[in-house]
Amino acid sequence: MRRHLTAFAAIALAGGMLLTPGTANAAAPRITASQGIADQPLAPLRTTVSYPRRAWAGDSYVYTLRVKNVGKWYTDIAYVGGYLPSQVSKVRIIGKPSGSYCEVSGREVGCLLDTLNPGRTATLKVRVWLRNSVRGTATADFGSASIDVPSGGLSTLDIHGIDVGTDVKYVRVKTRVLR
Repeated sequence: MRRHLTAFAAIALAGGMLLTPGTANAAAPRITASQGIADQPLAPLRTTVSYPRRAWAGDSYVYTLRVKNVGKWYTDIAYVGGYLPSQVSKVRIIGKPSGSYCEVSGREVGCLLDTLNPGRTATLKVRVWLRNSVRGTATADFGSASIDVPSGGLSTLDIHGIDVGTDVKYVRVKTRVLR
């Protein structure tokens, strides 16, 4: 069974290795895609967003984000989040999957999900409050990402050449503000 801390360590090391000079690790063996490691994720995610098409200025409404694992394997790391409209005055996460870590920072919201098995769905609910002076259209951008670390690729600290499969998808939603 793959472990999340191993996946996080691989991502951190991969980011650090990109910053080191190429001459320091020139003799490191390279693993290529022909050896069975693909750059496509093993666990792609499908994101659907439920939201109101119209809302009154000064009211609140809820974005419901559903993330489904449509792949054949479970995810190592799954992320769902996004940017909320600039017209919001307050943001609160009102529903999240168990075992997830969610955070709100200004207009940004994000959740790091626990392992998502094939065919399973995780739901995140975010309530936003619009300001009284809002006009026009409130536009929000949401995204989900799946990161799969190849099994066997993390048994050593030498991870040069390993392609970590990633899958990032974005959804843009628009709500017309009524007065």
